[in-house]
This record gives sequence, C-alpha cells and structure tokens, in this order.
Amino acid sequence: MKLDIKNTLIKLILTTLIVLNVSYIFAEECKIVISGSDMMKYDSKEINIDQNCDKLSVTLKHSGKLPINAMGHNIVFLETKNLQKIISKINMSHGIDNGFIPEMEEVLFKSKMIGGGQETTFEVDPKIFTKGVDYTYLCSFPGHFALMQGRLKI
Repeated sequence: MKLDIKNTLIKLILTTLIVLNVSYIFAEECKIVISGSDMMKYDSKEINIDQNCDKLSVTLKHSGKLPINAMGHNIVFLETKNLQKIISKINMSHGIDNGFIPEMEEVLFKSKMIGGGQETTFEVDPKIFTKGVDYTYLCSFPGHFALMQGRLKI
C-alpha cells in the first residue's frame, strides 16, 4: 500500500511539473522582444506570432545611444500589400509623436517612437492578423524603413 501511495504522489508531482512547464512555454510564445540599433537595423528579420495567444506582448528596445530626434525607432505592423502606400506617406511633417505617418486604416498597429537606451512594451491583439496573409513590420522614422523591416509570420 505504501508503494501505491508513493507512486501516485510521484505521478501527481510529475504531472504538475509538466503542466506548469507547458504553461510557461505557451506564455513565452506570447511575448516578443525586438531591438533596433543606431545602425538602423532590427535584431530580427522575422517575428513569429501565435494566434492562440489572448494578447501578444511586444517589447521594443533601442540598443543604441543616439537621441530620439536623430535615430528614433518604432515598430509598425501592416499587411505587406500596403507597404508602398504606407511608406509613401512617411513624412517629417506628421511629427515624431505620430511616428511620422498619418492615421491610416492600413496601419494595423504602431508603437511609440523611442530613442537610444529606451524601451517600450505594448500589447497587440493577435486576432488582427489572418493566417495566410503576408505581413510586414517596419520602423517609420523617415528613411529607416529601407533597412528596418521584416516579416511577421502567423
């Protein structure tokens, strides 16, 4: 009888550890960290998004030292088919607080602009993305999009 209780306890503990570990893995899939540098590059060319997440937490870090007005970075999510339309609207006249782009329905999400040494974290509803559609992310600081863009993979 002692052996049965011991085996049951071991199974219970192992099951609990497996469940906790799996929960941790799924939680990590719902968090993304991406960094931009003074060299106008993101540290990743592709972001994978799990639509099973209730919300997606994205942290954008600026690993450089230059100030926001000289080398600010943000991240903008859009359907790839709208890339040319959106980058054609990037203009200093829209202001840094607007990410140098006007309000457009084609922009699915844009973060605030950050400078060297700063970071920002925000949440995105993964349901704004449709499986099978091509998505792009980019920095909308004028001129940066040429080097600072990548693919969102759903």
